[in-house]
Parts: sequence; C-alpha cells; structure tokens
Amino acid sequence: MARLARTAFLATLVIAAAALAACGGDNAQQNRYIRDLEAAQLTYKTNAERIEAGATQTSTPSEDRRTLDRFAGAIDQTVAALRRIDVPPEVVAEHRRFVAVFVTWHDDIARFVAAIERPTRDGVRRAQRRIAAANLTFNANLRKAGTDIDAALASS
Repeated sequence: MARLARTAFLATLVIAAAALAACGGDNAQQNRYIRDLEAAQLTYKTNAERIEAGATQTSTPSEDRRTLDRFAGAIDQTVAALRRIDVPPEVVAEHRRFVAVFVTWHDDIARFVAAIERPTRDGVRRAQRRIAAANLTFNANLRKAGTDIDAALASS
C-alpha cells in the first residue's frame, strides 16, 4: 500500500508544483492555495507511510483491520484539511472533485474492511482484487483532479 500512496502523492505534487509555477508571483491566493494543497497531501503521504510501515506480512486479520482503520483515519484527516483550504473561485469545482477522490478512496477502504470482517478464502481474494482496482482508480482520479486544478489555475 505504501507504493500506492507515494505514487498518488508524487503525481499530484508534481502537478501542484507546475500550477504554482504557472501562477507566477502576483496571485497570493492561488499560491497560498497550492501551498495548502501540497501541505495536506504531504501530511497524508507521511501518515500513510507511517501506518503502512507498521504493517507486516505476518499480521493477523484483526491487526490488518486496525491498520486499515488507521489508514481510513488518515484519509479522513486529509479530507478535513482539504475542506478547510481557502479555494480560489476559479478552481472551486476542480477542488471539490479533488476532495471527492479522497472521499471515494475512504469509502473503498471501508468496504474492504467490511468485506474482510468475516473472511472466507474466496471473499478475501475478491476483496483484495476490488481494493487493488479501487487503488488504481484512486491514483488515476487523483492525477486527473490535480491536472484539472493545474489547467484551471493556468487559464486564469
């Protein structure tokens, strides 16, 4: 899971840095927005890596569920931080979609936890396939949302 969080984070960080450069130095609100967006993502990345570092190949199902609960908590914190950001008017819709990507990721994690609550061999495999697909979707949607923010800021 660490690679997943890092991939999403790095992709959006690169996009945000490009947006910051495109904004130039004359728009303080846009620059502050990009800094706040990057800070929220950095906190998410740090928390996700810390949580994932505690996961082991030999963990029990209950330990895995606790790890996933902490991971969902990190996503919740990120959503809250993203919602507190003062968003420039030209990217309100794009920012909302960016936040929605994290909300969907949280919901996917919650569904995975529910699916493994009373695990069967087939049920766990099915849940693992679904969470892997959900992670790919999260990464793709996060990159797209970041690109949309970049494009909206660049065109303003």
